Amino acid sequence: MPDHLFIFSFAVIYPVAGFVGYRRLLRKVAAGEPVDRKLLYLHTVIWHWIFFILGLIVWTLSERPWAGLGFTFDLDTRFMIGVVLTIAAVALLFAQLRQVAKATQEDINRALGEFGQVALIMPRNRSELTRFDVLSITAGIVEETLWRGFLIWYLIQFMTIWAAAVASAVGFGIAHGYQGLANVPRIMLVGAVFSGLYVLSGSLWLPMILHAAVDLLQGRLAYQVLARADSATSS
Repeated sequence: MPDHLFIFSFAVIYPVAGFVGYRRLLRKVAAGEPVDRKLLYLHTVIWHWIFFILGLIVWTLSERPWAGLGFTFDLDTRFMIGVVLTIAAVALLFAQLRQVAKATQEDINRALGEFGQVALIMPRNRSELTRFDVLSITAGIVEETLWRGFLIWYLIQFMTIWAAAVASAVGFGIAHGYQGLANVPRIMLVGAVFSGLYVLSGSLWLPMILHAAVDLLQGRLAYQVLARADSATSS
């Protein structure tokens, strides 16, 4: 019963609350209210760690081995393949970030269009970027523990591990639906990469690192794109 309730709380209730909260934020912005991004980041970080701690409590009280949750570190061939893939993915992300400096104004406008309504919650100054970094690292640790470690463990009691990995990716994408329906397929694909890396390596450490890197670099990419856009508007 604790497992069912915990899965329902972080995979259903929390995302629904986030979706409703984001719609409320959009209405406030439409009414002319400013967005306190630093406070928004802080609230998200706090709630993430609350769910992380609750998950560890549920796991500990059930007296399960930590390896079952993905907290393992075996330097076998599969793990090393995962290391190579993780490094390659991070290198690709860095290359994309470096392209912003060379981007034309048309490229910047296209990137803004891709951000859509998510641009409202992306960092606009150094102070916000620092807070966003904390949020990114938190998301890498907590969301991988919940969506990959706990949820996949839960689902493999009813299906194969690869089916559980797919279900985890789909749920992960839907849970981020507040970012707009157009972004859900892309987030599902990113979730599938995290799930695949977890199943391949048998460890949460690599998906955690990659997830945090994706969010960290996305924050910097948005920061630079928004700065370029603001500069073009003011000139």
